[in-house]
Amino acid sequence: MIRLSWLWSVGVWALAGLASVASDISAAPPMKKSVDTNQPNVQLGWENKNLVLTFYGVLQSARAVTGVWKDVAGAVSPFPIDGVSAQMFYRARPFAGTSIFSSPSVVEWVVTAPLQSNFDLAYAGIPDGIFPPQREKPYFDASLKMGSNTVWVAMRVRGNSSLQECPFPKLKLKVAKAQRVGTPFHDAREIKIGTHCADGGTGNVGRLRDERATYREALAYETMQLLGFVSPRVRRARIEFNDSSPTNTTFPGGWQITREALILDDIEVVAERLGGRALSESEVAALENAGFSEQWVADLQFLHILLGNWDYALSTDGKFLWNTEVIQLADGQYLPVAGDFDLSSWVTAKVKPRAPHDYHPDWPELYRQARYDLEALQTQVAAEIFASASSRFTRQRAAIEAQIQKAEIDADGRTNALNHVSAFFDALRFGAN
Repeated sequence: MIRLSWLWSVGVWALAGLASVASDISAAPPMKKSVDTNQPNVQLGWENKNLVLTFYGVLQSARAVTGVWKDVAGAVSPFPIDGVSAQMFYRARPFAGTSIFSSPSVVEWVVTAPLQSNFDLAYAGIPDGIFPPQREKPYFDASLKMGSNTVWVAMRVRGNSSLQECPFPKLKLKVAKAQRVGTPFHDAREIKIGTHCADGGTGNVGRLRDERATYREALAYETMQLLGFVSPRVRRARIEFNDSSPTNTTFPGGWQITREALILDDIEVVAERLGGRALSESEVAALENAGFSEQWVADLQFLHILLGNWDYALSTDGKFLWNTEVIQLADGQYLPVAGDFDLSSWVTAKVKPRAPHDYHPDWPELYRQARYDLEALQTQVAAEIFASASSRFTRQRAAIEAQIQKAEIDADGRTNALNHVSAFFDALRFGAN
């Protein structure tokens, strides 16, 4: 338990049961406190001049530290603290029920919503062209059925470049407080859905436009987690989509399909578990002098090279970020978080050449590109930073390969991921030491 005695002046203490330091954060920027985000924890702070508890787990209260502890009925984080004149203790216990992200098994959902109508508003699958369309992405009502339980959610289309080549775009859902209580969504109010994009064919950007892409990208996030990076929780899904759009339109609705998908935490949920907040898109675009940890940035660049990911931008000052989200921690420090790996060769199995054509053209393309990227990075960072990143990845190689072998993924995707690992570590061993 953690006792925050600095709140004696208002007569409130907070305690967190089973709080522990997150594993393998040696290369992370310094933080005042890190916790295992899957364990119960409580943090105190201010929101609009009101004292609130931000917690993960089931909130409990007691008049004395020795108890009796009772669940706070209907408590949802953040929880306002009223009447602070009386001394009160708070802690969090584990959920009796399971979270939507607590199991590695494939979860089955049935989603019913006016999908096609909203795909049309976003011009999903239509290239930008000379005159880019105005892509509207409003929230719309949807029902989500899992087993015998149905939850009403708000859903919207999401994505940037993917909207140009995905007639079935990425989605995002939000679950209201009243709908989350007592459900597997109690700790997951906002969830991103990665879908199949299309049923084959090629797009103008380069995605794998079928459902194989989703489980391959899930494995990329799992590799990111294994390496100790701050990352959203991820789970594989199989979703039956029932479209309730009108059928008398240019692009008629009423269709039904079932496809493999991945679900993952929204960055706001990840930030809350760290006691911070996620920067909005406009805040990220305006960042400068962010002061990102040079080691953390180099480690993330190693990750992108391992995954063969080129669709990102990352810098220590925070300028011109792309497919990089940012969390502001409680102490004001900024933390970059990688994501959106659907264009990486780890997913598509197609390497996007970035090395000059005369750079060892006789080498295998995966190895050639990994070695070129590692050599370029080695010239940009201090030797000790590169060595630390190299050590972080090298000591996890066996674990990464074991994870790939047991992952739920198509056979070609498994072979492709293992080839990426071999090419990356061979390039690291022979080209950058």
